[in-house]
Amino acid sequence: MRQEHDIRVGVVILDFLKAQKVVKNIECIFTQKVSKNIKIYISVVDNSCNAENAYILQQGVERYSDRCVLDISEKNIGYTKGNNRGVKNLEKLCDTFEYLFIVNPDIETRNPDVFQKMITYLEEHKEVGIIGPRQVHKDGSYAMNVRQFPNLFIQIFRRLWLRYLPFIKQAVERDEMQKMNKAQTQDVDWLQSSFIGIRKNIWDEIGGFNEDYFLFMADSEICLEVWKRGYRVQFFSEVEVFADGIRCSGGGFIQFFKSWVLRQHLKDAWKYFIRHLFERKVR
Repeated sequence: MRQEHDIRVGVVILDFLKAQKVVKNIECIFTQKVSKNIKIYISVVDNSCNAENAYILQQGVERYSDRCVLDISEKNIGYTKGNNRGVKNLEKLCDTFEYLFIVNPDIETRNPDVFQKMITYLEEHKEVGIIGPRQVHKDGSYAMNVRQFPNLFIQIFRRLWLRYLPFIKQAVERDEMQKMNKAQTQDVDWLQSSFIGIRKNIWDEIGGFNEDYFLFMADSEICLEVWKRGYRVQFFSEVEVFADGIRCSGGGFIQFFKSWVLRQHLKDAWKYFIRHLFERKVR
């Protein structure tokens, strides 16, 4: 009889003023039904710079101190640095990991078999480097967590009235994969990192999220790098997680002038397009 090997899984949750959701998320993850050989550890990084938020996190993490580490940042170090620090902090709990999961506070793993199914799939499909589950909003609609590789013109047009022109509208629909069959596991260009699983050795080889980006585009780039290395990025339809339906990068042209987040999105997107302007398609 084949003996199962231990599988160590690290989960990173980056918080910004959502402490109660983080604590609930931790509780859900640690009540997941996984095989005895699967060991889950959680690393939380708090970017909030808020004493009350930090206190809630400290109280919530305390009872899981052997499997959960908390890092209260003195300043908002951004999405990429925050997650990279969270991965580094996992070393305080365990020396080595087979898989990493990047999980936003807004994502709820209500179904008890999410991690088991995703880890089993990665174990059985060595050619897959990153997977992300189907995400569902409260109203039953699907979250747009799957995209085509970024296109500068689409990024601009989707925020203008031009998006309603037939050929632009079709391009936006293709970019957002609106007609994709969400009941089918399949290769995709990239997955939003609101909930993804990645092989730890690939993460290390790539160097984690590119810290040249502050908030956006690092998930696009890491999926691109996974494809470059001969692995596949897949939308995994066999499990569902639940999202709150709020997009921090949502908004039109007028909102752009009011929102720091939207301006940061364009800034990070510009860095991405300059960096990858002359690269050939990888799939």
